[in-house]
Amino acid sequence: MPKHFLLADMYNRLGLPVLFVVYPYRCDQFEDLYPPNLIDLAREMPTSFHLACKVEIEGRLVCVDATLDSALAAVGLPVNYDWDGISNALLPINPCGQEHIYHPSEAHLAQTQQIDKKVLRFYDGLNSWLDKSRTETRIDSIQT
Repeated sequence: MPKHFLLADMYNRLGLPVLFVVYPYRCDQFEDLYPPNLIDLAREMPTSFHLACKVEIEGRLVCVDATLDSALAAVGLPVNYDWDGISNALLPINPCGQEHIYHPSEAHLAQTQQIDKKVLRFYDGLNSWLDKSRTETRIDSIQT
């Protein structure tokens, strides 16, 4: 979430209006990419919510997402390293419901994940796996 608040601030400084958009999604949608320790945790997760931005660019709202860095393409996650700056960016998730749009003054109303031990366990495991994947990608690029 903080990445998108920063992204919105940067676009606002450029004079481009920004809205926040929230998409519901299921954490188990990428279970074919996850290591074994994450699969069961992902299946137990409730519906989660992803925050992105919609920026008015050339008179239309464009979805902009800063979630995944290019190093994560190596594990099969959708990244935006080829984004042209005027078309919709790829979302890092496949929404499983309707998007909800919020004006920046309503950002505090955006649906967020309820945090409990199960959610923390999943996200701790997910972040460890993503960090390891980034490290392996950097090592592979140095060795080649």
